[in-house]
Amino acid sequence: MEQRDEIIEAIICEMREIVAYLHRRSPPPLLAWDLSMAQLKVLFALACRSPLTVSEVAERLRISPPTASHLIERLTQLGLATRREDERDRRRTLVGLTADGRVVLDQLRQGSEHTWRDLLSDLASEDLQALLRGLRALARAARRASDETRERVR
Repeated sequence: MEQRDEIIEAIICEMREIVAYLHRRSPPPLLAWDLSMAQLKVLFALACRSPLTVSEVAERLRISPPTASHLIERLTQLGLATRREDERDRRRTLVGLTADGRVVLDQLRQGSEHTWRDLLSDLASEDLQALLRGLRALARAARRASDETRERVR
């Protein structure tokens, strides 16, 4: 069991190094925005389905509506998101991405993808196959954990 724990600890350490590398390689225009992780999560939520109400953003991110509203307000001030009244129900506020918000997300996705491709292209075929097997197993574990969480919530 001790060896298994050591392997898990080594994997976590290596993942941290990879994430730090990816962060250093972030495109400069993206870094200029100085967005928090919570703000980026709101942008990603809006990218998946837009427009959303403030309550829907809060629910998707598992945060309170006032916290979601605060994050959305900051993104609106930066010109990355818009707020507008729902024409069918004026009590609801709809939130969407602006063109600049889409550009930020595209930069993040493209920059990350290019960096991953550069890193992966340096690996030997056997290492790529081993990595793919491991990532598929990790993805299965993540799906199981997600399914279990959904079942507990019901």
